[in-house]
Amino acid sequence: MFNLIKNEVYKMFKTKKILVFMLIIFVYNFLPSLEQAMGAIDEAEIIINGQTTPFYMLNFMISNIFPIFIIVSLADMITGEYANGTLKLALLHPVSRVKLLTAKMIALTLVLFCILIFSLVLSYAMGTLIFGWGDQFSYQEPDQVIKYATVYPTIEGIYVTISSYVLSILPLMAFGMIILFMALLFNSSGVIAGISIGLVIFLSILGGVVEPIQPYLIVDGFSMFKDIFVLKDMTAFLNTILVTAVYGIGFFLASVYLFRKKDLTY
Repeated sequence: MFNLIKNEVYKMFKTKKILVFMLIIFVYNFLPSLEQAMGAIDEAEIIINGQTTPFYMLNFMISNIFPIFIIVSLADMITGEYANGTLKLALLHPVSRVKLLTAKMIALTLVLFCILIFSLVLSYAMGTLIFGWGDQFSYQEPDQVIKYATVYPTIEGIYVTISSYVLSILPLMAFGMIILFMALLFNSSGVIAGISIGLVIFLSILGGVVEPIQPYLIVDGFSMFKDIFVLKDMTAFLNTILVTAVYGIGFFLASVYLFRKKDLTY
């Protein structure tokens, strides 16, 4: 199993997709300073400093950059390998399909973790360089006023930020299970990317229009860290954990079923 995971991680790092997404993350870290320069962020109402930049960036990228990374990666790992005939090569060895699928998802989790750590460190560095370190961790939503900001001492703010990045792996990988399922349904990477991105946009709009179902949509779970650290609503947080687990486990089991039935001769 270890060798399978190592091989999948190696294949992911061998492509240039990870470097491209790292470059995108680097560019997007200029977003707060650009928003301030254009007046989109009022410095009198919203405080951004080196302590809050990673949290601010996570809030943005977890709904935009990281889901696209998962979509592109799984389209390559499943659909791409199926199309070029390499998906069946690993099964020439005494490896079950369940183990191969599990190894791919573990590898994706490890790589995603590395990218999250890269984003965290980069945001701390660039936030401090551009805005200064600041006196405390103070975060508020764009439509909030400063007196309703979530404030933590520096050490606690660092803990909150790191914990938020770690927690983000759960909903992102649950979303990955949905993309895995679709990647096994279709044989075109372009189709997978198009449907998946469309699904994210549709669910985001649906959650805004039909608010009662919003807590049960996978895209709402992307920001589960805000339930516990910003809203401080433990009930909402536990509900999001449960919903995320149902999505993740359910679609992984469905993917295993599909993969066992799938004809890998292409």
